[in-house]
Order: sequence, then C-alpha cells, then structure tokens
Amino acid sequence: MKNVFYAVLALIICGCKTKTTVEPVVRQTTFSKVLILGNSITKHPQDLSIGWAGDWGMAASAADKDYVHLLTNKFQTANKQCTIEIGTIGGFEFDSNNFDFDANLKTFRDYKPDLLILRIGENVQPGTDTIAFDKRYQALIGYMKINNPALHILAVGSFWPGRDYVNHIMAKYTPYVSLEPLGITYANYAIDLIGVSDGVKQHPNDKGMQGIADTIWAKVQKLR
Repeated sequence: MKNVFYAVLALIICGCKTKTTVEPVVRQTTFSKVLILGNSITKHPQDLSIGWAGDWGMAASAADKDYVHLLTNKFQTANKQCTIEIGTIGGFEFDSNNFDFDANLKTFRDYKPDLLILRIGENVQPGTDTIAFDKRYQALIGYMKINNPALHILAVGSFWPGRDYVNHIMAKYTPYVSLEPLGITYANYAIDLIGVSDGVKQHPNDKGMQGIADTIWAKVQKLR
C-alpha cells in the first residue's frame, strides 16, 4: 500500500489580521520493525550431507552476502534503530493445509512488525491445489495482522521461473514484486559451487542474492 502524505496549507483571512501557524506534517519514510519469512534462500542451517556448511541464505558465500543481511544493512542505514527478525516457513509451502500458525508463527506475530516480507514460492510444487493454497495464503496474511491491522506486507515471488501458479496468488492480496527476471539468468545461480548437491546449486549465488536485495529494496521504497 502506498501512503504518501503531503502537507497542504490553507490560510483563510476573515477581515482581520490573523496569523495561523500550521505544524508541518512529517512523512515517515523508514520502517522500524521488519520481519522476513522465507525458505532456504532466506536461511538454511548447516547440512553437510548436501555439502552446505553455512547457516544463512543458501548458497551465498558468507552470511553478509545473503539477501537478508544485505537488506538489513539497507534498513539500518535508513533507520539505525530498525530491528529485523527472520523466520523460515518452508513447511507452509510444502503443506499449507497442515501448517500450524500458532506453533510456527505466534512469536513472530507478537513481535508486531510494521513490515512483513513474505519471500516464498519455490517449494510450492506443481500440481498443488491452488484454490486450497489461496485460502491458506489469505489465512496466513490474516493471522499476521491479528492485533496489528496496519501491518505492511510485501510479497516477493519465486526466484525459480515456472512458478506462476503461486506467484499469481501472492500478487493478489498485497504489494508484490517478481524475482523472475533474476531467476531466468544463469549467472545468478550457484552452479559453479564445488562439493555441494544439485539442490544447493539451484540457489542464488552472491550476484543473485544482491539482485534479490536490490529488487526488494526498490519496492520497499514505494510502500510509504
């Protein structure tokens, strides 16, 4: 949602000398509490069985190279008091019908962010019942807004191409940004990583992560 505030000053003179002082309207341009919910691109714990030794967004070369840390720098540069929380909800992608909101999200909901970035989509499998997923996606949004109706939500679609069936749903209910231009570019994948599984290689490399951060940030600037 775009909330643009302009100060409109009107002076009405009614037959006598009157000075009217109007306090300027200050536009809030930064967020102070940000929540990012995603999947392995957002954060993945160490798993040596697939060659992944990190504990950050797969397959960035270091923690400060993943899109979450890059975004964190941008938010905190704009507002040094900004805090960022991160959660993984891959389980919602795989089985939204049985995903327990309270068990998985209550702590994040009670954090009461002013901005929620939903960065999901890759794990919603082809053949998914999109009508059922649509209903559960709406329920997810509704749950996160309990006692926080002014929450801004930015949906960020799949990095992998060919996920239009889920991107379309995510684009229906809140501001949305597509990552498909990044995902169709070979150079944005960690194809050249050695000693990791093909699954890891399908994730964004440092260049891809930078592209994700830049794409999200450009959209964030338009939310207020």
